[in-house]
Amino acid sequence: MSDKSTMKNTRLKMRPLLSGIIVTLALILIQGITNFWLRAVGVTLIAMGLFLVIQKLAVERQKLLGIITIDELTGIGNFKAYQERMRLETKRAQRRHDPLTLILIDLDHFKKYNDSFGHRRGNELLYSTGQVFKNAIRSIDGVYRFGGDEFAIILPETDLEEAWHVVKRIRKSFENLPNRATVTLSMGMASYGEEPGHEFFDRVDHLLYDVKAKGGNCCQTELSGSNVRKGSYRTAL
Repeated sequence: MSDKSTMKNTRLKMRPLLSGIIVTLALILIQGITNFWLRAVGVTLIAMGLFLVIQKLAVERQKLLGIITIDELTGIGNFKAYQERMRLETKRAQRRHDPLTLILIDLDHFKKYNDSFGHRRGNELLYSTGQVFKNAIRSIDGVYRFGGDEFAIILPETDLEEAWHVVKRIRKSFENLPNRATVTLSMGMASYGEEPGHEFFDRVDHLLYDVKAKGGNCCQTELSGSNVRKGSYRTAL
């Protein structure tokens, strides 16, 4: 994957240079044309060619960006995409004072699942899980896989009460997966407090860690207030 991206990036860097050489040679040749109209046609063709090259480069760069920021297994965003989205959303939340909620999710007993059913089945479960998360959110939200069985969901303009509805949809859909066996979900969830992005992540990650330490199969969140209290929503699968 990395080699493929590197080769494409190298080709994209070389094309402007090659295009510049071709245009330079074409302009030199046009200088030798004495007929005004022929020269005008030549310049027009060069301009059209440059436009097409630039347009194609823009499309290919967009495709390359997709390769870099999309998780190949699940088709959702990867950690790089998460970092960029969180950077944008925290800035927006600070500027507009809108709520922003982050959910971190970890699959319980996933290693045991892999050992029992094999990595192919494990990959199929990861894909199904990513689709569950994707279908549970709005188009303005974001879902990301960090690698392994760790996921994140970014919910802009969403407070904790609204985010609980997302958690419930996720839980219900995940329960109905025919291939999940005994795998359950641990979640940590909190609202943004206008702290640095990495501190926000660590705060939610700590909640997730608490859930895992207590056996998993739970979503734990920070309730509002200066003295943070923790509330849990548990379900037995």
